[in-house]
Amino acid sequence: MKFSRIDGLVSIVISNYNNENYILECLNSILNQSYENIEIIIVDDKSTDNSVSKIKNWIRKNKNSFKNDNYIKLIELPKNVGFSGAVTYGLFLAQGEYIAMHDGDDKSHKDRIKKQVSFLNEHKEISAVGTNYATFNNDDPTPISEPTGIEFGVDNIKDVYSTGLNCVCHGSLLIKGSVFDSIGGLSRKLEGAEDYEFITKLLPFGIDNIDEELYYYRLHENQRSKIYYDINKFAIDEKDLKVLMVLDSLNIGGTETHVYSLIKEFLDRGIKVCLLADHGPYSSEFLKLGCTIYNIDFPLYVIKDSATESRYKNKIKQIILAENINIIHAHQSPSGALCIDIGKELEIPCIFTVHGLYYYDILYDRLNLSDSVISVSQPTYDWLLEYNVQSTVIPNSIDFDNYVSKSPNLSIKEELGIDEDAFTIVYCSRIAWSKTRVAENLLRVCRDLVRIENLNLHLIIVGDGPDFNQLVGIANRTNALLGKKCIHLVGGKTNVVDYYLNADCIVGTGRVAIEAFACKKPVIASGNNGYFGILSNDNIESAWRVYFGDHKSIKSNNASFLYNDIKYVYENKDRLSEYAESCYDWARNFFDIKSNTDRLIRVYMNSLKNFH
Repeated sequence: MKFSRIDGLVSIVISNYNNENYILECLNSILNQSYENIEIIIVDDKSTDNSVSKIKNWIRKNKNSFKNDNYIKLIELPKNVGFSGAVTYGLFLAQGEYIAMHDGDDKSHKDRIKKQVSFLNEHKEISAVGTNYATFNNDDPTPISEPTGIEFGVDNIKDVYSTGLNCVCHGSLLIKGSVFDSIGGLSRKLEGAEDYEFITKLLPFGIDNIDEELYYYRLHENQRSKIYYDINKFAIDEKDLKVLMVLDSLNIGGTETHVYSLIKEFLDRGIKVCLLADHGPYSSEFLKLGCTIYNIDFPLYVIKDSATESRYKNKIKQIILAENINIIHAHQSPSGALCIDIGKELEIPCIFTVHGLYYYDILYDRLNLSDSVISVSQPTYDWLLEYNVQSTVIPNSIDFDNYVSKSPNLSIKEELGIDEDAFTIVYCSRIAWSKTRVAENLLRVCRDLVRIENLNLHLIIVGDGPDFNQLVGIANRTNALLGKKCIHLVGGKTNVVDYYLNADCIVGTGRVAIEAFACKKPVIASGNNGYFGILSNDNIESAWRVYFGDHKSIKSNNASFLYNDIKYVYENKDRLSEYAESCYDWARNFFDIKSNTDRLIRVYMNSLKNFH
């Protein structure tokens, strides 16, 4: 049965814990609101001071100011449940069409609620609105305007939260009651930052801020945020980290190369890192890194049988204890599901990186049990939000210096029988799922460009997978039709950079596009989800927002788009370096391994802090 809310009523939820010196100022600021149709719900979290007595006296004096005796209530919890529990209790009692948050030690401008309700009525696409705020202290009640970090605009706010930062003041929030009915209250997953996770749950419904200081934030020694964020409370040096990276197997793909780059950067920083994975074609490259590698034959699916699950867990636990691991970082479902459970059992943070939109096997019962979730793209972040999984976007990253300093291996074209004057396109991907269709599309487009336009064009496809032999058959028939070998399938390679450096243009998506930028090669973005086109400085940021067509797209993988773009780059060879150079600086700044590893380490540190 759907809960019936009272039209126009704003339920203001206040949590109180030992605010005897501040709570009356808070309540008076709410009583004096110009928007009169309000109810106040005060939840006392088992205070040990005199605040409850003060609240009761205030209610007796002011209850006649409310339309209904039921519109002012004090709930005294029988035991201390913490901030998130107290606020959530109050949220469930809220009757109003709207619900406003308020901290018991802060104050509000008299027009705050009125302006927020008007804002939501004028912007139907938005379901939650905060405000800018000013600060004050106990010695001087005059609000002071200072930089607050508050941001404005639905998309801009979502971008900020995707990086793990905060730009909405929880105490200033007013939300539609129907949204609370959908998402529920605060959780205790992020101790001391419970409001942060709640705000991320609001993002899919649309959240914005009013650019007026309508909330007054009190600065004092005992405030909750200051206690939690005390830098002396928990400190660890990054060289004290002992990380276990976990993969299902060491295949050649974007996930594995991403982990390879991270391990190399960790080792360069002196951070201990071990790798746990099944053997695979990429094993030899990981061995060269010099980190300790443990091999377990993980299944291709998430284990459901408890006896089998127990055997795998015992093996992994032995490794964790032997290496004194304090961070587990998983990337794939079968191995990651085990590691998430083990992290809880051993009280070790487990971080999980989501590399695409295909983790349905752990989406509902495991991912939210991770201590932190990382998304490699903005579409992945948005997808997880739809399922109430909060994450931080940290993109695939590389060391650009390793690419620009590398010379091309000139023997590759010679071995494949490609003339020096031929225009060479390289496509690199796993040959499976929808990526096979992208490869087939590209192959047929190149065939038609050679036949119809008489272009001196060659296509090199790098990658392996279950559909490889199927693609070989298409390539053989195409070459026979053309009467010459223009399509070259070379299989999986660990030296893909050598192939990129031999390309005049690279067609790809995701990490392939990033590595192409590093090689200063022009890119045509075409991926799992759809087509984007030729990348330049003018559109690279927009392309990133759809992860170059891999996780989202602006148009379908229509052969005509690819045909026209390849023909264009072929006919404008003299401009290709412009496209490559224009993307390079942006990409180098955004996908830099060092700065993004710094961000990852901050995620590790915050997760460890929650265990202390």
